[in-house]
Amino acid sequence: MIKKFILTSFVLLAISSCKQSKEAVKTEQENTTFQFAKNISIEENNETITIKSSGNTISFDKKDLPIKTVMVETSAAVTFLDQLESLDLIKGVCDADFIYNPKIAEGIANKSILKVGNSNELFTEIILKNKPQLIIANSNPVLAKYHQQLEQNGIKVLYLDEYKEQNPLGQVEYLKVFGKLFGKDTEAEKRVETVKNNYDSIKTIIQTKAEGNVSTIVNTMYGDIWYVPTNDLLQAKLIDDAKGNYIFKNKTGENSLSLTFEEVYTAGKSANYWINVTNVNSLAEMKASYPNYAWFDAFKKGNVYAYNKRMNAKGSNDYFEQGILRPDIILNDLGKIFYPNLFPTYDLYFYQQLK
Repeated sequence: MIKKFILTSFVLLAISSCKQSKEAVKTEQENTTFQFAKNISIEENNETITIKSSGNTISFDKKDLPIKTVMVETSAAVTFLDQLESLDLIKGVCDADFIYNPKIAEGIANKSILKVGNSNELFTEIILKNKPQLIIANSNPVLAKYHQQLEQNGIKVLYLDEYKEQNPLGQVEYLKVFGKLFGKDTEAEKRVETVKNNYDSIKTIIQTKAEGNVSTIVNTMYGDIWYVPTNDLLQAKLIDDAKGNYIFKNKTGENSLSLTFEEVYTAGKSANYWINVTNVNSLAEMKASYPNYAWFDAFKKGNVYAYNKRMNAKGSNDYFEQGILRPDIILNDLGKIFYPNLFPTYDLYFYQQLK
């Protein structure tokens, strides 16, 4: 009887221990929370961090972290690393001439940063010779064969497509990925929260205090086509949060609209404001590029704004770098444009009015 009791107790103890062990393993698994980002996830346990992004999955052993050397193919990656004061870890970049951040040009000049390719080609020999721990890329199919070659030679490639996010704060949350991999987890979380709070504060001011009948058109012709966002895309989200009454806000979908000049003119000829004009610095230049632009009321009134205030001599634009991580500043710019009385002491940061 005693032996039977002891055996039963042992079995129950073993079952209990097994159950506790499974529960312990379960609690070790941790998922990073993304409130707005839809195309990325991070799973973590005691040994590994796994990142799923735009259909790609990559895992990192924690013993190999934080990353000490990285090469980047996107200017967005430069921005995220700079925000975490980790720019010194970059050993190579693609399309160097199109990067706004002046620290990259300095690094190339003093040879601490290498030119390792462009949007059509990677210089695999240079990359393999210097062998970074990680390459940060986007899912550009043109470079797929180069990425495959690098991965076959033991170099990890992380694909990040933050530009596909439909919410501006979703892009900001990609900073959490960099925090995890580069040993700046706490700093990244704090920074994301700060930008979110700033964004929400500016949005609240606009949504509760803005008065007036504002309407907005965006972009310019590209060849014979005028590409404009649907209401589901990031650009329209910013305008909506800035209470800009976007003229195509009734159009939905995950792809931009491809319209003719006539279609945009019919819908937006009386719009109050025209934003996100590119590649021109004056109304005269704009009219010279396409004379019919002068037909719009926004043009006639001079209410045309380009986001090229922070553009260098080579044409690199900080709106597409720092702007990814600072939608709060973009929103403040739009609030100032649409409702200047709400922000009397604020000066436009990314935007400038064309004269």
